[in-house]
Amino acid sequence: MIAKIEKASPDNNKGKMLNRIFLGFIIVVTIIAYSNTIGNYYSLDDYHISTSNDVISKGVKGIPEIFTSLYAMGEQENLNFGYRPIVRTTFALEYEIFGKDNPKMPYISHSVNLLLYLLLVILLYSILKRLFHNRNLLFPFFITLLFIAHPIHTEVVASLKNRDEILSFGFFLLSIRSFLIYADRGKKWSVFWGILFYILAFLSKVSIVSTILIFPLVFYFFTDMKPKKIWVFTTVVFLVALISIFLPYLYLPETSRPMRFYENPIPFEDNFLNRISTGLYGLYYYLRLLIYPHPLVYYYGYNMIPITGPGNPIVILTFLVYLGLFIYAIFTFKKKSILSFAILFFLITIFPFSNFLAYTPGIIGERFLFLPSLGFIIALVYLFFLIFRKKEKTSLTFNARTAIVSILVLALLIPYLLHTRDRNKDWNTKFTLFNNDIKYLDNSLKANDLIAHELMKQVNRELSKPVDVTKFIKPTADKALNYWKKAVEIYPEHYSSWTNLGIAYNKIYKEYDKSKKAFRKALEIKPDHGIALFNLGMVYENMGLRDSAMLMYEKCIELDPKIINPRSKLANLHFLDGDFDKALSLNEEILRIDPKETLPFLNFGNYYLRMGDTLKGIEFFERAVAIGAPPQVSLFLSRFFKEKGNEEKATYYHDRFMNASRQNTQEP
Repeated sequence: MIAKIEKASPDNNKGKMLNRIFLGFIIVVTIIAYSNTIGNYYSLDDYHISTSNDVISKGVKGIPEIFTSLYAMGEQENLNFGYRPIVRTTFALEYEIFGKDNPKMPYISHSVNLLLYLLLVILLYSILKRLFHNRNLLFPFFITLLFIAHPIHTEVVASLKNRDEILSFGFFLLSIRSFLIYADRGKKWSVFWGILFYILAFLSKVSIVSTILIFPLVFYFFTDMKPKKIWVFTTVVFLVALISIFLPYLYLPETSRPMRFYENPIPFEDNFLNRISTGLYGLYYYLRLLIYPHPLVYYYGYNMIPITGPGNPIVILTFLVYLGLFIYAIFTFKKKSILSFAILFFLITIFPFSNFLAYTPGIIGERFLFLPSLGFIIALVYLFFLIFRKKEKTSLTFNARTAIVSILVLALLIPYLLHTRDRNKDWNTKFTLFNNDIKYLDNSLKANDLIAHELMKQVNRELSKPVDVTKFIKPTADKALNYWKKAVEIYPEHYSSWTNLGIAYNKIYKEYDKSKKAFRKALEIKPDHGIALFNLGMVYENMGLRDSAMLMYEKCIELDPKIINPRSKLANLHFLDGDFDKALSLNEEILRIDPKETLPFLNFGNYYLRMGDTLKGIEFFERAVAIGAPPQVSLFLSRFFKEKGNEEKATYYHDRFMNASRQNTQEP
């Protein structure tokens, strides 16, 4: 078998030179497509793998913990899920080599993402040459070019968190390559390497499990392996895959990944036909994005893809299209048609994200098209060649028809590249992404909530400055308020958005009645929502209703005995009521819970200042700064010591204030 392949491959100088030119072109196109991601910062879910992740930031020392912990643990309420140790290890190694405090760390990570994507497409080209060795060399070359540039891949390459997609696909390709070496040359060690690479693919992202059926497909279409041997081989790989999936969960912590209604309403729908129909509507979206990748957005969710029924014309058409594709693939299966292979590759890899068997957060996601897009592009390039009857059994033929196919590919490649580079800019920061996409996500609950959060972060940064910024923050705060209003309009049961509305009304607008109503609405939906209770207590405190405020703080402590902020607020109210012993006791409780918490020292400082003991108060403020108090405390101390003529301490605390302020505004 391998001898035939070698004869069919470009074995003369001209062929080798052409192959090198194609490879160089692939490298150049990849760099053109994604070089502008290198200047991007962290975006969206990159906190999973940024230096803010305590385990990853340990570098090499954190690797044992990486392999014995879940991908996401405790970042959000009741969310502990995933096992992707290979991906997390790559970031830990980056921090070990370049230093976690390196200000260029985001740009280094983006450079690594680009490099990994480049290696992946070079590997892809190599495998495609093997699969289509009896066709024109332009065939695998064009497939690779369009795969590189397709804008649907921007989420995978431009988002650091999605390095898991690149690594899992890359290891899967290495696995195919190893198994093909075994099929072609009979080298048994290649089976070992193939299985090892497939295990690494699982350890990068478990969703690669959908590719298990791709192995028999590749063997059947592109090797002389007998059907019985194909299924025995696939069964062995499948058993290894099962062990790889379930073995880690014998020692990993318990997982928890409840699906929220606003993430995906399909599992909450009682009507079975509506669930299937909505899944088909999602499959329509996937096809549409492959054919016309605009607009691209970072998230869908409720209510971007509404629950729909079987009578929807789009659902009917989508069902007929997918059914037709499947029937065509089956009828041409025995002929080993390339189009049959491409269709089956697409259907197999898209099925896990159809919401038929398992439900996908966000309903659909562009990153889920990373593998399926390869099947789509193979079919597309095949049709280009078929139109012009370009089916020469040689890898070196060029003529007028080949030139027309090249023009067609180029006509797609250029707009793909332009759109990809333009989309990369949107992924620069969370805010640039949210701000660009919101015009397409007007009906997405989560998108409205997320951009409101980012706008309010900007407001809070301004409020932390030692000057009056009220007139500058109001337009930004107004935008945030409107997005949260839109969120609760889309989904009135979203207690988090009601809570944020209440915080904004209280903190920014001082509209206490509106704030109370928002918090009460949140508590109607979720009576044990501690954040709403705490902030409602602050509203009562601002209104001078101390008893009501104390009641709210006490409820918070009852809900969470280890909570800190409500204890601090309650202690301050007891102090104002003249109960210094109770205030002291509550602050001591905080220190027992967290000895590094600065709030008790700040509270003691304020108490002693109010009681006229300035020296003792300043002493507590200095102790608070020493363990990480907010920058404003350093500014207060700087001004205090300047008034007292202590220039040395005034300068020291002023420098601390400036350094802390710069760190707080480090993100673009």
